[in-house]
Amino acid sequence: MKKENKILVKLNDVLLMNEVIEKIYIKTCEKASDTNIETFLKGKILEQQNFGKILQNEIKKLDGDVQESIMSKRRYHLYMRDFNNLLQLGNNSDLINAIYKIELLCMEKYNELLREINLSLSLCKLLVKQQDSVQYGLRLIKKELIVAD
Repeated sequence: MKKENKILVKLNDVLLMNEVIEKIYIKTCEKASDTNIETFLKGKILEQQNFGKILQNEIKKLDGDVQESIMSKRRYHLYMRDFNNLLQLGNNSDLINAIYKIELLCMEKYNELLREINLSLSLCKLLVKQQDSVQYGLRLIKKELIVAD
């Protein structure tokens, strides 16, 4: 029971992170001056929305409630604030770097959750699929960074 509770806490943390990142991508997409960045972000927004819905279902399967820890809220609020500062600058290179860092944070959280024992097969598949998508996005961002530099 205690192990399941630990998994629920991590799942809720990933869900909160997903929601904050979705908000960041929406704000960024609205202010993006580069059509490539805008197109990339629109795809990521849809991906985050779909992932969030499926993740909520996984949490419900574990008989858990979707909860947000205070520490997680604060941590993601700081990310949001830092990212909003970058939006004010309007520098595409810094913006791409920030998106890259966010995607790396996602990978870290997914890996942390995948290291947990007794995850359901459906949750493992979901996380691995999401990781693959993030990896693909990271490769696209790296290409953009090379072009931007």
